[in-house]
Amino acid sequence: MFFYGIYNGMRKITKAVITAGGYATRFLPITKAVPKEMLPLGDKPVIHYILQELATAGITDVLILIGRGRESLLNYLDKNYEVDDYLQKNGKTTATNFFGDLNIYYRRVPLPNGVADCVRHAQPFVGDNPFVLAYCDDVFMDGNPTREMLTAYANNGQPCVVAATVPAADAHQYGIIGTDGIIVEKPAVPATNLAVVGRYLLPSHFCENLGDDMIAALNALQPKNIVATTAKRFDTGNKNGFFQAFQYIMSQN
Repeated sequence: MFFYGIYNGMRKITKAVITAGGYATRFLPITKAVPKEMLPLGDKPVIHYILQELATAGITDVLILIGRGRESLLNYLDKNYEVDDYLQKNGKTTATNFFGDLNIYYRRVPLPNGVADCVRHAQPFVGDNPFVLAYCDDVFMDGNPTREMLTAYANNGQPCVVAATVPAADAHQYGIIGTDGIIVEKPAVPATNLAVVGRYLLPSHFCENLGDDMIAALNALQPKNIVATTAKRFDTGNKNGFFQAFQYIMSQN
């Protein structure tokens, strides 16, 4: 389902924001010491797959909104000179600066108070640029939803939300897109099983006008592209989804 139009003079989108500020209580006790974004899917943590998706789509500047206790995430994304020196001396080609072509920035956010409150802190980074917003719970394989959004945006210059079909029995747990294009958060009786799944392409003014209700802010973006992704999506925000993602990745190796 797409809303098509014509838009000239579009600005190239190079910025993305990642939310990584929650408590991840569903993964306690491990997340008391290890950020959920650093839990391993195969030999890479969750954050690696998110950044890989963004970089492959052409994003060059990424702001990660982090809460307390994310030092291991910062260390992972920093160059480790000692390890690189060891690898070089032993004839290894692997390096620890996995995302050297990305400009990665961090901003510490206060105690978690919902997604909208977190995203508001991205405004100084976003400035007057449209940007991609990515939630860390959603990991995609065999496709790139960020690239799909950028393609849709290039056609008409309109904001985008990525959607995926979820099992009908689980639809009440998601933000569901109705037949009128309006998103309803966790509806008692879902009108469809097409859910928004943690990737958005948003206008520059989005953070300025953002209230306390993220869904209401997304619904206010009219018209917009609803991009039904072709990628395989895993909800790593819960243990079952995380385990499924782990199994899938290991089955590909």
